[in-house]
Amino acid sequence: MRKWVVVLGLLCVCGVVFGDWIPPRRSPHRRKGGEAMPPLPLPATPLRRTEKKRPPSPPTLIVRLIHGGVRKVVHNGREYRFWDWNTNPGAIKNLLRFAFKDLGIRHRQQILSLARLECDPNRYPIVLITGHLPLKFSDAEIKKMREFAEKGGYLWFEACCGNKTFWQSAIKVVKKMFPHRRILRLPPEHPLFHSHYSITTCEYNFAGKRVKRNEVPEVYGVDIGCRTAVFLFRHGITNGWDGFHDPGAYDFEFSTARKLGVNLVAYCLAYFKLGLFIASSRIYPQQKTPDEGAFVFAQLRFAGNWDTNPTAAINLLQEVQKETPAVARFKRVSLDPEKDDITKYPFLFICGHDDFSFSKKAVEKLRNHLLSGGFLVGDACCARRAFTNSFVNLVKQLFPNAKLKPLPPDHPIYNARFKIASVSYLGKAGKLPPLPLYGVDVNGVTRIIFCPYALSNGWEKEEHPFTVMVAPEDALKLGVNIITYCLTH
Repeated sequence: MRKWVVVLGLLCVCGVVFGDWIPPRRSPHRRKGGEAMPPLPLPATPLRRTEKKRPPSPPTLIVRLIHGGVRKVVHNGREYRFWDWNTNPGAIKNLLRFAFKDLGIRHRQQILSLARLECDPNRYPIVLITGHLPLKFSDAEIKKMREFAEKGGYLWFEACCGNKTFWQSAIKVVKKMFPHRRILRLPPEHPLFHSHYSITTCEYNFAGKRVKRNEVPEVYGVDIGCRTAVFLFRHGITNGWDGFHDPGAYDFEFSTARKLGVNLVAYCLAYFKLGLFIASSRIYPQQKTPDEGAFVFAQLRFAGNWDTNPTAAINLLQEVQKETPAVARFKRVSLDPEKDDITKYPFLFICGHDDFSFSKKAVEKLRNHLLSGGFLVGDACCARRAFTNSFVNLVKQLFPNAKLKPLPPDHPIYNARFKIASVSYLGKAGKLPPLPLYGVDVNGVTRIIFCPYALSNGWEKEEHPFTVMVAPEDALKLGVNIITYCLTH
């Protein structure tokens, strides 16, 4: 009897402790049903049966491009032949395994020729072109790759083992693909180096010698709008993903290659939506409006990526039109300050990521423009230091004794239309000022206005991951105030 009392007591305790416990759900069986005919002489009654289904395939992230010919390698007296495009065949599979472990995403690769490649980044966002032999693409093939990148896709060019012949041919292909865009080494503040891992140093394998450098990895790129659409690797990176150093190779050490690869995947996925947004065409009926009687947003061109936020100006002008009855019509134009007549456009805007410079003639024209009552508004897209430094140098060229200074809280710009006491920022950064504008007075009026914190990113009203920027709502209010100030002064 005592034994049964103890058992009942234990059952009561378990009921109290585990009364709310819900057992975990079973994983789905993934079965499909149907009918089939038994292997009997007809007539026969169909029999119902079920069988396990395959799990759905993950989406394609990276396409390894088929190109070039066969490469010959002699090792220990024996000759080996293999397709050059298929160097390090397990590299992409390993990279996607790293990405699954670090980012929690599951994707797969495909192998396609250019003839089968579709210019639809939604099907596969990234195309990898790697090898040792020089690239030989026709004009039509280069045009197809350019179209893929302009629609929001990414191109990765890698000189496997640091092969100089491939590297030089890749540079030529990309220059032909984008003749009006610069190939630049990515700076330390580029989002690539902070998208998942914070990469501030790197290690290389130079022909068997391990070399550590206190700088970000050597990676080059071409920007389309505010994103880097083409990445170029002078040193081999797929060797590191494959976990093997070829004798005599110049490539990244395994740890650097893995971290950089995961960051690459994180960057491309994070900026994919922005790439599609930039690629989508927009038609503005007022763009064909005559200059006379319209507010003209004149953007200065320079050698490099001068148009980092293509839709920013129109978004801002539409906001100005809603808030300022004086602006009934507007349009946007681009100008070369050396060749074009800038005197017809009181409002000049300049924006970018990288360093820039103007000729003495262009600087003289800009100085006369400001002395005659014009305005120059600058913005460092994505808060890039290189552009900020170049704008500071431009101010010194325009007015050697002038210096950009923070605009005080009681400056008319902060009260021109909206009363702005402080702004919010997006992105990770240290301590940022409550008000982001700097300026230089010319004849008693602030005619040079500058923001080092990506004002135009906010005007675009689209997410720019891993960068510091003024929040869109505050950026648009500041933009309206700036234009209102320029119109009234």
